[in-house]
Amino acid sequence: MKKHLLRLLLLAPFVAQAQAPISYEAKAQNKKVEMPTPAPIPFVLKGKIGKVDAPARVFLLLDGRFDNSAPLHNGEFELKGTTDTPKQVMLLLIPGGDLYKAWGRPSVDRTFFFLEKGTTAFTSPDSLQNATITGSPLTAEVEKFRAAGKPLDAKFMKLEAKEKAAKQAQSPKLASRLQAKRKTLLEKSNRRTIDFIKTHPNSYVSLDWVQRMSSSNPNPNYAEIIPLFDALSPELRNSVDGRKYGELLQVVKEATAANSTKSPEEQKEAIVLAVAKHKGELAFLYEERRKKRLITYVTTHPDVPASLDSLKEAVGQVPDYEKTTKLYNALSAAVRNTPAGKAYGEQLERIKLVAVGQQAPNFTQQTPDGRQVSLADYRGKYVLVDFWASWCGPCRAENPNVIKVYNQFKDKNFDILGVSLDKDQAREKWLKAIQDDKLAWTQVSDLKGWENQVALLYRVQAIPQNFLIDPSGKIVATNLRGEDLHATLSKLIK
Repeated sequence: MKKHLLRLLLLAPFVAQAQAPISYEAKAQNKKVEMPTPAPIPFVLKGKIGKVDAPARVFLLLDGRFDNSAPLHNGEFELKGTTDTPKQVMLLLIPGGDLYKAWGRPSVDRTFFFLEKGTTAFTSPDSLQNATITGSPLTAEVEKFRAAGKPLDAKFMKLEAKEKAAKQAQSPKLASRLQAKRKTLLEKSNRRTIDFIKTHPNSYVSLDWVQRMSSSNPNPNYAEIIPLFDALSPELRNSVDGRKYGELLQVVKEATAANSTKSPEEQKEAIVLAVAKHKGELAFLYEERRKKRLITYVTTHPDVPASLDSLKEAVGQVPDYEKTTKLYNALSAAVRNTPAGKAYGEQLERIKLVAVGQQAPNFTQQTPDGRQVSLADYRGKYVLVDFWASWCGPCRAENPNVIKVYNQFKDKNFDILGVSLDKDQAREKWLKAIQDDKLAWTQVSDLKGWENQVALLYRVQAIPQNFLIDPSGKIVATNLRGEDLHATLSKLIK
């Protein structure tokens, strides 16, 4: 059954990961993806939200990141920035000013609107979610569409109440009738959205909604989506987001053609895999571009305290010691001598102990069958110390690559030592993951989760993470994934 597009497109939640420690995905493969170079579009957000005062801040979720924020003083705020194209975004108001503590709570004060060139104003006597938004023509288009759909929304609300009553009454016949009625309402709602897209081919709202028909739907109907996209104006299709989405749809078309002789289910699986691969490559390239912007800010603003935060964000939770130290030392003495600056400097000194070129600290931990294994047991071999956990999706996704490398080099003076960050209560899950993923190399753990003594010794703050150690016990590379791992071993092991 199709989704209710009105709710799907207007109320779709935005997701941002803001947890530590964080698992991170392996980088993109070798396929080159052309990246459009956008001209920045300046915007200004101004607000008057009652008398809300410090430490309250507003945070803008743009392109999946909370890079822009501003404080409130007597209810007023102003936030300036640039975007590569008009798009729907989310603005949060956090009374305590701490985004990470507030994020994910159902009571968070937020509003959705279209970010575009010029000044957008938010006015409310009490909260951001009740604010009147002016200065954004695209947001006005959405509000007009939403207002026209209120009678249909009212029917959905009545239907939901009846469905709840039918469930409590355990009446299959009534539930069946209500399900048929819901299908009819969904079709009407979908038609309203599609009609808007067709009659507004020049609106960035239409482009956004076409994109969300696939991104917010686990089973996108590309046969319906592609004609809608093709009917948009050349300006929209050639915009930054338009070109990106056009590339994705081209991937769908190519996967469909390449698998035309297969069954519908096989075709669907092939399309899903092709789209996932394409999105992974784009995500990696955009993340690299974002990191470059942050590093440029650090190097051009060495006296600004915010540069330290930009540095931390750019290098992530698994920083390269040498590159990060250069950037840190480029900060002014005033910034480095702040409490936060000193703390980060001390963190870098700790990371230095397990940086490339250092002797790998020895450790001993227990295998599942109770045998004590030490890193020193591997002296004379290349060994990959691989930190992972049964609950870590990216770790499990990387395991096939690690297995491939292990099978190729295991008879050439190479081995792997897995260190799990599972907890004691997850011991059976750890053992099952070893079996399910067919991991043939030695596994150890003290089953203390993030307090694993080896993880603490090696300053592991995110997984998957690994350290390649040479026969003399020296760390020669870190955090090798996929082709990088294979290429590095091919150079070192003849």
